[in-house]
Amino acid sequence: MISENYKKIEAKAFWYLERYASSSKNLKDYLRKKVRDTDLNHDSELIISQIINNLEKQNILNDGVFSESKAKTFINKGWSLSKIKFRLKQLGINNETIDICIENIKTEEADIELIAASKLVKKRFIGSFRRKELDDKLKNREFGILARAGFNYALSKKVLYELSADEIEEIISNYF
Repeated sequence: MISENYKKIEAKAFWYLERYASSSKNLKDYLRKKVRDTDLNHDSELIISQIINNLEKQNILNDGVFSESKAKTFINKGWSLSKIKFRLKQLGINNETIDICIENIKTEEADIELIAASKLVKKRFIGSFRRKELDDKLKNREFGILARAGFNYALSKKVLYELSADEIEEIISNYF
C-alpha cells in the first residue's frame, strides 16, 4: 500500500515535471528541498528514491533525452562542446550519459563546433557582422567572447576573420 507521504511527494514531482524538463538529480534535489522542513520529511529519502526509480522505469524521467535536448539548446545559443559538457555535469548528468550525448551530436553533424561558433558570432554581432571599426580593444573583446563560450583560438580566428557574413549564414542555414 502506498503511503500518504508517497502520494504527496509524487504529486510534487509530477507538478515539477509538468512545468520543467529535468534530470534525475535535479528532480531529487527539488523534492528534497520541498520536503525538508515539512511533515513529509519522515522517510523522505527512501520515498524520493522510489519515485525517481519509478519515473525512470516509465521513461518519464530520462537523463539521456534530457541531456541531448539541453545540448541542442546550448548549441543554438553558441556554446562549444566543452562548455556544454561542463554545464550538463552541473545539471547532474553522469559522465557516461554526457559522453554518449556528445558523440550522438558529433555523428549528426561533424562540424558542430563551427556551427555553434557561427551562431554566436551572428548573435553577438562580431566578426563579419560587427558594426564598429576593428581596433585592438574590439579584437580582444571578440576573442574573449568566443573564449568564454569555450572555443579554441584557431576556430575563433576562423569565424572572426576568415569567414564572410554570407559564409556564416550558409553554415547556420545548413544546420537546420
